[in-house]
Amino acid sequence: MLQTRPPIIVILGHVDHGKTSLLDYLRKTHIAAGEAGGITQTISSFQLISKVFGLMTFIDTPGHAAFSAMRSRGSHLADLAILVVAADDGVMPQTKESVQLIKDSGIPYIVAITKIDLPTADPAQTKTQLAELGVFVEGSGGNVPCVNISIKTGQGIDDLLETISLLSQLHPREVDPQGPLQCQVIESRLDSQKGPLSRVLVYQGTLKIGQPLFHTTQIGKAKALFNSEGQKIDLALPAAPVEILGLTAVPDVGSFIYDQPQSSIPTSALPPKTSASSSRLKIILKTDTLGSLEAISASLDPAVEILSQGVGDINENDIHLAFNSGALVLGFNVKAGSSVAKLAEVDHVPLKIFKIIYELIDYVQEHLQPVTRETITGQAVILAEFKFNSDRVAGCKVTSGVLIKTDKFRLLRGQTVLGEAKFRTFKQGKNDVTAAKSGQEFGAVFSPHLDFKVGDTIIAFTTGHGST
Repeated sequence: MLQTRPPIIVILGHVDHGKTSLLDYLRKTHIAAGEAGGITQTISSFQLISKVFGLMTFIDTPGHAAFSAMRSRGSHLADLAILVVAADDGVMPQTKESVQLIKDSGIPYIVAITKIDLPTADPAQTKTQLAELGVFVEGSGGNVPCVNISIKTGQGIDDLLETISLLSQLHPREVDPQGPLQCQVIESRLDSQKGPLSRVLVYQGTLKIGQPLFHTTQIGKAKALFNSEGQKIDLALPAAPVEILGLTAVPDVGSFIYDQPQSSIPTSALPPKTSASSSRLKIILKTDTLGSLEAISASLDPAVEILSQGVGDINENDIHLAFNSGALVLGFNVKAGSSVAKLAEVDHVPLKIFKIIYELIDYVQEHLQPVTRETITGQAVILAEFKFNSDRVAGCKVTSGVLIKTDKFRLLRGQTVLGEAKFRTFKQGKNDVTAAKSGQEFGAVFSPHLDFKVGDTIIAFTTGHGST
């Protein structure tokens, strides 16, 4: 029998604009203060029970640039979105991305302008910046609900909840609690004591203790269920976020879990980022959750070769692989036992563990080996040959760009490279010059001597350094 389920609301916005602090206020906890670096680094979720507005499910998403995939997943999980924008900061890069995600998902949304208690707050300017993105709020020529809020004073919180309640009534979602179970994985991790754990959002049906669970194949059964407060529960109804204990494998983030086998199961697998190039920086990456693994892998420079990646603590096999391949071993929110750390020290394997994602990314970037990159600055063709004392002088005409006397150049005959040299002399007429532009002619003596002919091409270039 179809029933209206509680609304699922995703919180989107730029890093440090107050998304997690808003949810802290609603559930009266202090998560943001305990976050590494003060930013959310996983998707978190909880249910709010209000006597006035009823039951609501909230999903918080990270605002840091590295977590684009998590924000995208969060927007597609939800019925409604709250776009959080700080009144003192205005529209920022992840604000723009969040607006696009909301538009792509097609869900109704509310703008929450936060930090209005600050002396530098400028809600009017924030609304103007939003209008430039095509977000026209109520009272400013549009129909997108907008609420000014302060986490410190609580101003506007009730107005926000009331707006959510009204929007959810206008866009009700009906499901069958007695129907086939369908849950989507919003986070997965491998606990050293409990084994695979998965946090899911129940879309349809009811998740119960003892229920067999299927992914691509059967992956165990629900031995225990925990709500967002960590309390054991016997069942989870539609729209409930719940953590499952009893799985035999860590399911992919974004994939689905059912109570019966499926002929075709949509998954969101995390493809490994690999390369056969021996010159690339090699790493072995271990993280606490699949979501973190996904975010880090997607944020690394293409020059990085991930030899092995996974969820769970760093072990001796990781060190052995790094020793044999010359890789770095990096962890995010995981541990390395004393024996593992000692093995890494003995084998001189670089081992480092991070608690803040962008510090890990910066560390990898710093270790990328610089390579020489060429930039072509100009091109010329040899039109004539002259003798001056014992030197062979090439009479040239610049066909593109600029040739400078100090440039290094490559001499080509057709597609064949004859060699590289520099200009020993560089003249126009009898005058020494430092450069010749496109369309100008000049005479030059090469150093070292190259056996040039009329019709050969000169390609001048500069070199610089970049990442591999």
